[in-house]
Amino acid sequence: MDWKALIEKLNKNGIPLPMARDPRTGLGSVSLTLVWISSIYVQLALVGRITNALKGVDIVNALYWFGICASLYYGRSLTKKKDELSISSDSPSDQK
Repeated sequence: MDWKALIEKLNKNGIPLPMARDPRTGLGSVSLTLVWISSIYVQLALVGRITNALKGVDIVNALYWFGICASLYYGRSLTKKKDELSISSDSPSDQK
């Protein structure tokens, strides 16, 4: 298989990545996967801080990264339509 055919196949089908499933939609979510990975990173940083075993993992940076990922996940449901602000996509104005 030549390079161009491989790239066209990947562009057509996409590259499958394991992602956490969003409980609201049932689909894989990149933002939820980032929250999951960053929470594991925070746990590793906490264990490293308590035991002094993982000196390369900084707890401050881990918490910043978790905060950014959590903001991305929870902020994606904020939508603005004209003059109203809807917190979730299940609002009555979306069902019209």
